[in-house]
Amino acid sequence: MQAKLIPYLEFENAKEALAYYQGVFGATNVYRVSPTADEAEQYGLEPTVDLDQLTMRGGFQVLGLDIQCADALMGQPTSSTLISLMIVVDEDNSEDVKALTALYQRLVKSDVKVISPFNSLSQGGKMGQIVDAYGITWILREAPETDLSVNNS
Repeated sequence: MQAKLIPYLEFENAKEALAYYQGVFGATNVYRVSPTADEAEQYGLEPTVDLDQLTMRGGFQVLGLDIQCADALMGQPTSSTLISLMIVVDEDNSEDVKALTALYQRLVKSDVKVISPFNSLSQGGKMGQIVDAYGITWILREAPETDLSVNNS
């Protein structure tokens, strides 16, 4: 079976969030689709709502990884410490390490909260952890290639 896990984030205002991730994280391939009148009715939205300001589905990429999002049309979104997003690169791939390090340096110059600085680990590689302006925890990790594989059998 070939499956792919894609983080899906909900925001009060996904349009603003997309601009945030593009500006702060350097997100690429950003897209946003507003709901149709039929979709708005299906979700019980007020007929007077400005559909162009709402996001039915959107997405972006960080270091080539897909993340999708939308407005929380069914109620107030809340952040949780139960789930963190971790980006892991092979510590022997100099281009990936350079990109991850640049991302971390870019983030710490913005409005993120640093939980742990991007430092060397005793088991090898480096790791840093931040919480962004939306309360989402991001773990940035460079690790040995053997740690990147899901099937280490």
